[in-house]
Parts: sequence; C-alpha cells; structure tokens
Amino acid sequence: MRKIVSHCCTLTCFLLLAIISFGQQIKSLNYTIAPWRDNKKAAASITLDDAILGQFTIAVPLLNKYNIPATFFITASIMQQQNITWQMVKNAAAQGHEIANHTLTHPHMHAIPVANMIYEVDSCNKLIDKNVPSQKCLTLAYPFGDGGNATDSEKIVLKVIEPYCIGARATRNNKLAYNAYSFATTNDEYYRVNCDVIADSAAMVDLPAHIDETIAGGGWYVPLYHGIETGWLITKKDVFEKHLQAFDKRKSEIWMTPFANALKYHKERNCATLKTVSEDNHTLVLSLTDTLSNASVWDEPLTINLNKPHLDVKSIVQGGHSVPSTKKEGTITFNATPGSEKIIITKAK
Repeated sequence: MRKIVSHCCTLTCFLLLAIISFGQQIKSLNYTIAPWRDNKKAAASITLDDAILGQFTIAVPLLNKYNIPATFFITASIMQQQNITWQMVKNAAAQGHEIANHTLTHPHMHAIPVANMIYEVDSCNKLIDKNVPSQKCLTLAYPFGDGGNATDSEKIVLKVIEPYCIGARATRNNKLAYNAYSFATTNDEYYRVNCDVIADSAAMVDLPAHIDETIAGGGWYVPLYHGIETGWLITKKDVFEKHLQAFDKRKSEIWMTPFANALKYHKERNCATLKTVSEDNHTLVLSLTDTLSNASVWDEPLTINLNKPHLDVKSIVQGGHSVPSTKKEGTITFNATPGSEKIIITKAK
C-alpha cells in the first residue's frame, strides 16, 4: 500500500513539474507584434474618390510605376459619365489596387432617409462584388465626408453603414494631417478614419512634410485625391508623380498599402496574441489568434518579432505555405496570419 501511495506521489510530482515547466515555457515566450508591417515606422494609404477617368488612365500607370497600391472609392453612377468601364476597374484590382465603396450616387447621407442610405451602400457593394470578383468590397468613403464626424445625424449614418463594411474614411476631421497610432480608442473610430484632402496648391506643397510628420508620429497617413489631370479638384499629373516620388523615397520607413489592408492590420494587431502550443528539440509550434470573428475578412498578415537568441530556424510554415524569416541580434522576424492555422518552426540542427 505504501508503495502504491509512494508511486502516486511520485507521479503527481512529475505531472506538477511538467505543468509548471509548460507554463513557464508559455510565459517565457518573448515577442512583439510590429505596429506596422515589416517593422515600418508608419503606414500610408493613397485614396482616390468618385471614379474620374484620369484616375484610371493616368494615376493607375503611375502608381504601378512606383509599385504603390492605392484605394479607389467608386461612385458607381459617375462611371458611365466618365467613360469608365468595369473592365478598367477590374484591371486596376488585378494590379493590386483596392476597389471600395463611395455609394451609388454620392448623396449627402445625413440628409436622406435610412432606407435610402442602405440602398446607396448596399447597391454599390453588390455592383463592385459582381464586377470585381477578385476581391471583396470591404471599406467605404463617405460622400462629402457625411458620417465621419460626431454630430447626431452623422452618428446615425455611421451606424447604418457599419454592417456593410469593416471601416470608413472620413474627410479631414482633426488637427493632424494623419491618424495617430492610438486613433481607434473605440470601434466607431475605424469608421471615422481621418484623411488629408489634396485639393489646393497648399495641400499639394505640404504633402512631403505630412509624410515626414506621419513617420515621426508612427501613424497612418491617408491622402485623398479626386481628379488627376481631368475632372474636378484636379491634381496635375506632374504634381501627382512628385507626390509618388516623395512616398517612394521614404519606402524604407513607411508601409504603402491600400486602405483596407492598413485598417485590418491595425485592428488585428491590437487584439492579437501569440502563444506556444508545443516545443521539442526539433519543432516549435505557435498559435496566433485575435478576438475578431470573421477569419475570411480579418486575414492581414502581422509582423512577429520573436526574441529567441538560441533558436536557429531551418524553416517556418503556416497553413502549408513557407514563411520567409530573418534573424538579427537574437530576434526572429516573420509574417503570420491570425487564425486557426498553426505556425510550425522547424529548428536547424
């Protein structure tokens, strides 16, 4: 009987030590998730509103020249007036640009009935999703900025459009030209993203300084253009290209990405957790999860900085796909997508 008790005590102690050891293993996981992709200091999303011909005939080739993906907020009813075809829009999407919602007819949203608001947003979403099947319409820009401020009527607009998108861009709604990193203290703030309207000579001259302010502040810069060479609120082609050159010059410090990607990264990053699932002499398995519900939408890869000085990596795989990584001063850096797919790190022997 004493032998049985002794054996049970030994087994219990062993299990306790194993649990404690595993708990320490999880606790000792030392990592950060970079505020922006690839440890860039800031982010920027160029946006173009309304669907004006020069955006597709002039801006798209220039954006492609500098490898800068942008977001085109489409007002569907303007397309025909501007001789823009869905094939032109589809081609822009295929080249890496986001196609997003700027409503069907560009109304003052706060001045129309709720049923009309829903029709404006839902109809435009459906047209984009039907004609641009390579991507899902996820974001919206308020016509005239109506909905991006904190008045009672605009709060109603925000709540109406919320089920139809993951976030929305307002017009200039605070003193800064950019969004401070901590701009989203509530979920509603993702539906009031501030922008810098490029509509006059002063704004055009100030843009490089605003980029530098964004980098210094670690924030998100969202310039808004309308006509490029043609249309209204026109930015001349040579000025637009100079702006792109200003961004291109700073690419080592600022992440150039479409509006939806920056918004997704920011929201995912601020509710994501990296944990150890298991580890042995050959493999380290990690899980990266967030508190967001729809994994098919919230799928922006996050940059992980894993401090493991004594870990030499042979390979990293997530979801059957090889994940590139770098190691510097004991920190392994790689991109991973939050969700159910585990991150499998094979150790070098």
